[in-house]
Amino acid sequence: MKTRGILMPLPRPTIDELVATLKKSCLPTVLVEGTDDVQIYRWIEERIGVGKADILPCGGRKMLLDLYDRRSEFPNLRAAFVADRDMYVFSDIPSQYSNVIWTTGYSIENDLYADSTLEKLLDANEGKDHAIVLELIIKWFAFEVEEFRRGNVAQIAIHPNRVVPLGTTAISEQFITTRGYIEPTPTTIKEIKGKYKLKIRGKTLFHLLVRYLSSARRAARHNTGSLYEVAFKTKKKHRYIDKLTQSIKSDLSI
Repeated sequence: MKTRGILMPLPRPTIDELVATLKKSCLPTVLVEGTDDVQIYRWIEERIGVGKADILPCGGRKMLLDLYDRRSEFPNLRAAFVADRDMYVFSDIPSQYSNVIWTTGYSIENDLYADSTLEKLLDANEGKDHAIVLELIIKWFAFEVEEFRRGNVAQIAIHPNRVVPLGTTAISEQFITTRGYIEPTPTTIKEIKGKYKLKIRGKTLFHLLVRYLSSARRAARHNTGSLYEVAFKTKKKHRYIDKLTQSIKSDLSI
């Protein structure tokens, strides 16, 4: 749709429209949350077998779970519901959603990152700086987890460059003030650090790598999309992605 020369985004389908679509569908369907990570699911679709299943982004977790709650309205469709664990990685998954396929880590990006060797793309100096900044990101994320556990809003979707500005190796004083950041407990820091590849939001981990791997000084530069592809396609076996794929195939009886 265009308005005065401006390309306008198409409206997202409503849940009733999605239910109506699923009622008419006969191809086994994998329902996923959004569009940002849909390329990863497209590669998973290739591994399942092109034409054996269709990937349907639902426009967010709420829409996905609402569709799950209404699955009795399309009982003849073989469907698999796949959701990012998000902050459920730090708490129990609600029992009513126990049959949803959940990522092992915080998100599908985590399941990809955690079993990859992407950090080996960093050269020696980049690796040293990345390790320092990663320690600070772990501390910030541990603070957000403690906020979540206190019942407060955890502001997870913050770009790492806002927390630790480019060219620095300290948490921004402005960020500390505006966010109200305080040092988290050593216990929570240890909890996050021990499994940071699974527990820190996957997009944050990829953005932190891109901070170094997109530098104009590098001969080979990467963006988030190219890192997804490197991580997925340079290994035949992926511990967490393969587990997710097998769960999808099982739900679809493939």
